[in-house]
Amino acid sequence: MQFHYTKEPLMEEYAIAAQLWKLSTCDVCEIARNSVLQSGLSDEYKRHFVGVNYLKDGPEGNDIHRTNVAQIRMGYRHETLCNELSFMVDAVMSEAMNSQSE
Repeated sequence: MQFHYTKEPLMEEYAIAAQLWKLSTCDVCEIARNSVLQSGLSDEYKRHFVGVNYLKDGPEGNDIHRTNVAQIRMGYRHETLCNELSFMVDAVMSEAMNSQSE
């Protein structure tokens, strides 16, 4: 935001986003968690803010006490990602096999 009206501009942005897109508290917590993971923060800071296992996949990498993101949500996200990656690998393999048979 270029202009903000509070002393906490990041919280203001999250509040506006939650209101505008009707995000739940868990949605906002997941966005904040992902922001930390994608940031340039050091490993030490990421461990502090997200949890010591943050590099692990799925629910194993989530410390619900630090992120406030439900384990079932993390499991769903991980399962969906694995399925999408599997579809992509299958498509590439199919394309490669079709190219070889031509």
